[in-house]
Amino acid sequence: MMHFMHVDADLCGGSIVVTGQHGAEAELSLRADNAAGIRQWFHFRVRGARGRHVELTITDAGQAMHPDAFHGYRALASYDLERWFRVPTDFDGRRLVLQHRPEHDTVHYSYFAAYPLERLGALLSVVDRSPRARVLPIGASAEGRPIHLVVFGEEAPGKRRLWITGRQHPGETMGSWFVEGALVRLLAEDDPVTDTLLHEAVVYVVPMVNPDGSTRGNFRTNAAGRDLNREWQAPSREASPEVLAVRSVMEQAGVDLYLDVHGDEHAEVAFAIGCAGNPGYSERLYELERRFARSLARRDGVFSSEFDYGADDPGKGDLRIGNNWVGERFDCLSLTIEMPFKEGPSGFGPERASELGRSSLEAVLESLGVLR
Repeated sequence: MMHFMHVDADLCGGSIVVTGQHGAEAELSLRADNAAGIRQWFHFRVRGARGRHVELTITDAGQAMHPDAFHGYRALASYDLERWFRVPTDFDGRRLVLQHRPEHDTVHYSYFAAYPLERLGALLSVVDRSPRARVLPIGASAEGRPIHLVVFGEEAPGKRRLWITGRQHPGETMGSWFVEGALVRLLAEDDPVTDTLLHEAVVYVVPMVNPDGSTRGNFRTNAAGRDLNREWQAPSREASPEVLAVRSVMEQAGVDLYLDVHGDEHAEVAFAIGCAGNPGYSERLYELERRFARSLARRDGVFSSEFDYGADDPGKGDLRIGNNWVGERFDCLSLTIEMPFKEGPSGFGPERASELGRSSLEAVLESLGVLR
């Protein structure tokens, strides 16, 4: 019986264009964000290829937003969207070629491990049943999808306000795996780290700032074509209501520490970006940033306290960026945490991202007593 291979991206977060197919070989094209000419993310499904040598060629990878990032990179694959592994991947400067012999009829391929809204919904249902947490709707996206805030701990005078946000950039799915790791640990009882943390602080988590882009399979932008991490200085109800919603709750609750979780296309380690270019940046904030980075590096080998792309010039920080705006507005420790798309020396993948989310809570706890 003849088996026909079928390639499609009819998925939450799916993104690819099939331009040609010959047996178990397919020619593909990156699809741009729906309202912006940005290409990099891919997530698609192949069915009917079990036991066959599959060759999948993305013919326009050289026209991606970060084409050089495909050098030294291997794509991820999964049969069940739960367990992910790397597959042989080659880039010649123009074409990205994935090769694999699937062991099952259906296999997913993705730029990084996909994290669909269904998985987040299931996690939030578990969180909402816990006496340690509350799940609150704080607004809606440009297309009307809810923005959820998870609150751990009881608010009281003197408690520190700690914030984590993920998926401003929808294609940076490692942010969701990081957040999942942190949420699951915060739910755990009899964990001395989280027990102490919630005794002394309230933790606010926005797991998915950009549900529209994440659903559509965008890489960088929301449904209105806006890079949400360039909207913090002046968000609008029409174009960036997601940021407006998060900012509004921050103004009400206050912020003493902020981690905004992202992915970096070129790096092979996780690292932090601080607020050195902000007008209000101080020696105190520098010491807080350095202390946190060193603490996290001691706890998790995937994180480097030495790697960075260089600080902004004094007073030249871009206050449209989330961690810069929060750091300036609340005079607090405010970091962008970047994680790699590449596997690097740690074999980075979704499990390592979740582990970093768990480890980060230990570094947060160590910083708690010196935040103010």
